[in-house]
This record gives sequence, C-alpha cells and structure tokens, in this order.
Amino acid sequence: MKSKGQIYLKKDRLQKEKRETEYSLEDDFKLFSNASSIPIPNTPFYTSFGIMGICKNGNVTIGTHQQEHRFVKGELMVILPKQTFFLKEQSNDFLMDYFILSQPIIDDVLSGVSRLSPLFFIHMRKKMFYKLDKDETYRYSEYYNLMNNRLLSADCIFQREYIVSVLRLFYLDLYNSFKNSIMSINSAPDSRKEKLAYKFFLLILKHYKEKRDITFYADQLSITPKYLSKVIKEVSGRSAKDWVVEYILLEIKSLLNNTSLNIQEITIETNFSNQASLGRFFKKHTGISPSQYREAN
Repeated sequence: MKSKGQIYLKKDRLQKEKRETEYSLEDDFKLFSNASSIPIPNTPFYTSFGIMGICKNGNVTIGTHQQEHRFVKGELMVILPKQTFFLKEQSNDFLMDYFILSQPIIDDVLSGVSRLSPLFFIHMRKKMFYKLDKDETYRYSEYYNLMNNRLLSADCIFQREYIVSVLRLFYLDLYNSFKNSIMSINSAPDSRKEKLAYKFFLLILKHYKEKRDITFYADQLSITPKYLSKVIKEVSGRSAKDWVVEYILLEIKSLLNNTSLNIQEITIETNFSNQASLGRFFKKHTGISPSQYREAN
C-alpha cells in the first residue's frame, strides 16, 4: 500500500492518432503534449486551476467577462486560478502544449521566489496572452520540454521538486520580461478601483513587516476596511488580508531558509512580540511550525 503523500506518477496515452499525451502528478500538475483541446467549456467557467502553454498550430477564441481573444500559433497563454472563461470557437487544426496547475502547487512555486510585486499578479489577471518572438518562443518552449523529459523518466523520485523548481524559473523569466511594462507610468492603473489597489500594494511593500491589520491600510487610504477588502478581492482575486499575510509569510520563509538566523532573531526581524506569537501565526497559515518548515527545507 502506498504511503500518504507519496507521489503518484501516471502516464496515459490519449488520442493516439494525434500523438496527444498526458502526464499527471497527483492533482497538482498535468502536462499535455500536442493537445487538440483545452479544458475550457463553451459556457462561462470559473477556473479552480491555472493553465500555461504555447499554441503550436491553428487557433482558438477564448472569452472572458470583459473581452475575447483569438489565441494563435506562437502565442503564450498564462491563466491564473479564480478567473472566468469560456471557449467560443476553435479551428480543426488546433494544437497546443500546456500545463494545468493547482492553486497549492502555484503557492509552493511562489513561496520560493523572491518577493514579486502584487502588481505583477494584477497585470497577469488582465493580460493572459503574449505574442512571442522567435527567441521567446524557444525559451518558453524549453520550460515545457524540461518538464516533459523529466516526467518521462519514471525512476526520478523528486518529480514534484523538479516541477516546482522549473516553474519558479518560468515565473521569474515572465516577471523579468514584463516588469518594465508592469511598473512603468504608462501602464499605471486607469480605473478608480485599480488605482486604489495600486496604492494599497505600494503601502504593503512599505509596511508589511510591522503592519498586519487591514484597518491601518484602510485608514491610510481614507476608506473603510470592508470597502478595501471588496476592491482588492475584485481587482486581484485575493482579499486584502490574504495579501498582507502572503507577504509576511514569504518574509518568514525566506529568513527560515537562512540557517544563520535563529527563531528569536527572525521574531525580532519580522516584528512579532515573541516566538510563540510567530509560531502561532506561521502554523495557522501553513499547518506546520517554523522549525518543521526549516527542517523540511
């Protein structure tokens, strides 16, 4: 009998005549090669998973509540969880290589990445399709090929770790490629709610270590905590409290990975009143203690 938490790797051959293949890692990650369809229905569908991939041939038209996009050969698709989509039409010759990612594995990926601006995730929720030049097509295709080749190696016992590491490189590359447009004045938010979210995220970057109460951020923006939470949820897909917690967790994890610091020093660095308070906070949001996290990593 297989033990709890053991990685189950299965390889299934789908639609053999079209050379379409699928590989899955538990419920967290699935890889599709030469896929002639994507898991988006014809009616509006609220995704619980993310999709990342490149169109190899043909086209498919995907709609959101705001717009439609014709996804064509040479374009990259990056869809985060908790968004609404529907499939409008698809060409008969459509082919795509893509991953499906669960929210937990995305969280694992981002927890090991240097702190990214929340504006990056707002940007990604608005811009999900990217036209790639020749070099970019090669670079992003290589991420797919790396994981595809690794999954074919059934004797590898670190499948999940390998996938998470490659996905971190993917996100860093994507962030680096688009950081100028994300942070530039020319791409500053244009709606009232987006401008409010923009100011909120700037405040987080400045105060997240010492200020974890949403009331503080609402007061700085001269609005109510309830309205702030509503706006941030609408704009970013996550609540204002979630973002504050996310940033302090990333900071704690980063410090725990630095073995030269003890827990007491990390407590002081992150402005918790004592080690017990830090431990309760960390375990509440991760399910394990800071010491267990350090040992596991």
